[in-house]
Amino acid sequence: MTPGGVPLKRILLLVAGALGFCVLLTLNSGGYHYGTSDQAFYIPVVLDQIEPGLFPHDAELIEAQDRFLFFDDWFAPIVQVTGVSLPVAFLAAQILTLLLLYGAIVAIGRAVYRTWWAVGGLVVLMTVRHRIPYTGANSVEGYFHPRMLAFAMGMSATALYLSGRTRLALAVTGLTVLVHPTIGAWFVILVGGASIVSGGITLRTLLPWAVVAIVGVLGTMGSALRDQLVFMDATWLGVLALKDYLVVADWPLEAWLSNLAITAVVFALYRYRRSLGVASPREGALVAGCGLLLGVFLLSAPFSIAGIALAVQLQVNRVFWLIETLGVILLGWLLFERPSSGRAPGAGDSAIPRRALVVVVTLLALWRGGYRGFVERPERPVIEVGLADSDWTKLMTWASNQPVGTHFLADPAHAPRYGASVRAASGRDVYLEVIKDSALAIYSSDIAHRVARRIDDIGDFERLSVERAGNLARRYDIDYLITEQRLDLPVATAVGPFVVYELAGTAGF
Repeated sequence: MTPGGVPLKRILLLVAGALGFCVLLTLNSGGYHYGTSDQAFYIPVVLDQIEPGLFPHDAELIEAQDRFLFFDDWFAPIVQVTGVSLPVAFLAAQILTLLLLYGAIVAIGRAVYRTWWAVGGLVVLMTVRHRIPYTGANSVEGYFHPRMLAFAMGMSATALYLSGRTRLALAVTGLTVLVHPTIGAWFVILVGGASIVSGGITLRTLLPWAVVAIVGVLGTMGSALRDQLVFMDATWLGVLALKDYLVVADWPLEAWLSNLAITAVVFALYRYRRSLGVASPREGALVAGCGLLLGVFLLSAPFSIAGIALAVQLQVNRVFWLIETLGVILLGWLLFERPSSGRAPGAGDSAIPRRALVVVVTLLALWRGGYRGFVERPERPVIEVGLADSDWTKLMTWASNQPVGTHFLADPAHAPRYGASVRAASGRDVYLEVIKDSALAIYSSDIAHRVARRIDDIGDFERLSVERAGNLARRYDIDYLITEQRLDLPVATAVGPFVVYELAGTAGF
């Protein structure tokens, strides 16, 4: 027994559980890799915050989304004060995110379940990464993403609410907005709505704080938000077609059915728990909060269908991430703790089958994690704290040593093809990174037109001719071309299959 009265065995099991959770989640996500996916945006914005003016050619592109975020405003100073490298800072942030999420899951499990076995089963279920239908979000991520940190904070706020600490829960949701505004906003609605329904806080008390928050948002981003109250034109919507989840008007019937079915399952499982007398009033209030989130989505849908920019940019469809998570929590109860037929809760329920099911689910998660981490891509290390040791990374090191403002032309699909974007890997401008640039286009008509124009101008990169490369260089002030093709151009350097050709100063070809 520890001085705090908690059995030492339980502390050791919780610590072991935290380690297992981090490892299993990372494996089920395919490993931890720095510089991948959405870090193609978050690394450059932090770099630019540390060294202003780092991306003179891409500043407008980056600013399109960054003006709505606060993440780099507080993360970059932390990196500077601590003196750690950005890869180490992102790794530390990922570890913090996973530990915070683990603690929240355990706390929620203890509030909803009756046995530690069921809590353990929930922890395992939450490691199984999967796509939330038509939201552009995964349930968890194996790399650091501010969205995941905000989610972990929101889950912590949910746990605090279930434990009766309503005001602290609401304060945490407020801080979540500083990490990721929209995910934070959805948790504010979920926890705030639940707090009002359960009587944990009155509308009269909450309203002044809400007014202060709204005034603060309008004061800092009012002009930017007002500019988004416009209709998206055909070009803008055409660029967003690369992200089929963004515009509700483009949703197929299956998207509506899947997300509405998830919500229906949450309501049905809660009603079943309530009929058995095991659901707490605060749990019911959270389900009501899910209903409020669904209502917000349904209210926003006509505006998204109409092509109102702000309605699309808010990505209200991600409320289904929160709703589905509550569904997973209730599903865990159904799998691991549901009373046997004809028995009252706690009256001699057989624990052996439920324990066996926890073991089975754990083994399945281990098998899936082992496959994703070690078999699916055997050539790739499970953990990469920095950029991968590859010819592309070596080339990016050379690029990073070029003067600020150096502008590169590379395969528009270079980030997924080679593992990291030019901006994230070298801190230098690039003509087009089609996956991330099309995502940033959601926030600006000008950027959408820029992306569409550049996609049209470059055409088929695999068939890029010397003449077309020269035209692009003159039009967009490009200094170097990175390609695996052999072209009749001056060579600046070569690494493995990659050749860097000089374009600046070759106006004669």
